[in-house]
Amino acid sequence: MEEELRGEVWQFENNISDLINLCTNVLNDNPLFFLINSYTTGISSEVLGNLLKLNLKKFKGKITSGEIGLPMTNSDLVLPCGIYGRWEN
Repeated sequence: MEEELRGEVWQFENNISDLINLCTNVLNDNPLFFLINSYTTGISSEVLGNLLKLNLKKFKGKITSGEIGLPMTNSDLVLPCGIYGRWEN
């Protein structure tokens, strides 16, 4: 996938599936885990989990995804900061 970038902007929402797919090419035959974080809006943790299911289906394992957040001082509220997706053997 060699493409010359001519002032193009890499957009997470449009290119994350390709990035995950490319990353799986460097994994060995029996990887321990694959972890990806995103701090951009525009994609949900469920979508990220589904992308991991599609791109890591050749490896048997467990996929989890969710939100990353910071607990707020003097409150029981959590400030959403991003999402994560994890595949583990």
